[in-house]
Amino acid sequence: MTDYPILRNIMDLARPETWQLSLDLGDETIARWLVAADIARIRRVYFIGAGTSCYAGEVAKRIWERLVGIPCEAWYAFDLAAYGEPELLNSEALVVGISTTGGTGTVVDALRLAERGGAQTLAVTAYPNASVAQAAQGVVLTGGDTDLTPVKSKSYNQSLVSLYLLALALGKTRGRVTDADEAYWRDQIAQAAHGVRRFLETQLGEIDALVQTYVSTQMVFMLASGPNLGTIHEGALKVIEMAKMYSEPTELEDFLHGRYREVDQVTPMFFLAPDGRSSAHLLDVLTTNVYVKAPSVVFTDQITPPLREMASQILQLPSLDELATPLLYATPLHYFAHQMAIARGWDPLSRRYDDIVPARVKYGNLEAGLIR
Repeated sequence: MTDYPILRNIMDLARPETWQLSLDLGDETIARWLVAADIARIRRVYFIGAGTSCYAGEVAKRIWERLVGIPCEAWYAFDLAAYGEPELLNSEALVVGISTTGGTGTVVDALRLAERGGAQTLAVTAYPNASVAQAAQGVVLTGGDTDLTPVKSKSYNQSLVSLYLLALALGKTRGRVTDADEAYWRDQIAQAAHGVRRFLETQLGEIDALVQTYVSTQMVFMLASGPNLGTIHEGALKVIEMAKMYSEPTELEDFLHGRYREVDQVTPMFFLAPDGRSSAHLLDVLTTNVYVKAPSVVFTDQITPPLREMASQILQLPSLDELATPLLYATPLHYFAHQMAIARGWDPLSRRYDDIVPARVKYGNLEAGLIR
């Protein structure tokens, strides 16, 4: 195992302590926020962020709508700061600014706009004294302060943990989440952490094989529905950031409306498809892929005979409630992006426009196999 920064961060998710830190900090800071917040007034929620943080908000939308029962939206922070209608950012709105570093200027701007309109504001960050925390009325800490590379990985999962805990706390305050419900969802978080650990300890070779199969391609499609829309946006971002490849994340059904014309017999299509409401529709898309000979890589927990027959490759992950799967499914995509960068001769932390030192120079002979 190499001591490369991004890979070290990814592998840190195999440590139970990494998850426990987020749970402890989340519980502690959420309890403090609840004392000051006016939960009864909240009628809608806006999650704001940039890049990885915005995609965490996309995931949060689904779990909050289920547990809290309030309409939620995920906004790009700049979009809300520049185009948000002030009259909608009133006392019935909660604006949750997500920024692991705590220094995203557009998140600060959006939080200040929201507060001027009368909205309640909350920062979800790794740093209690950062500018985002200072701009919000409350702060929930994630524990992501050791994810110091500009390309984030484990801190994405840690932010999700905080957002899930917030959903539980608000749902319980509003009478929608029982003690049994809370125990169930906390167990789902624990099972997700165990699933990530199992993946990192036993399944990296399956991703390495995918990298070797598709190293010569120039693009990867990522498709999902429902809870994992944010996950595919995050996965595609990491492929772009690290591997310097094009990647297009699209909702499963929407891909069929025009974008399917881009499909060929070389470019892989990654499907995040835990057993759930879109399982039947996945088979419809795979049937068409078989006809046109498009490579289909399916990440799932349930391997059925039709799926086994039609998928080109399958990565089986542990079974979870569909709404909990984003806690697990991001890590294989992070690892894929990192290893694809190495296989393509890129430093995962480099930028395309830098004077780049090829990874094969920095890390030695890659012909012996992918770096771990």
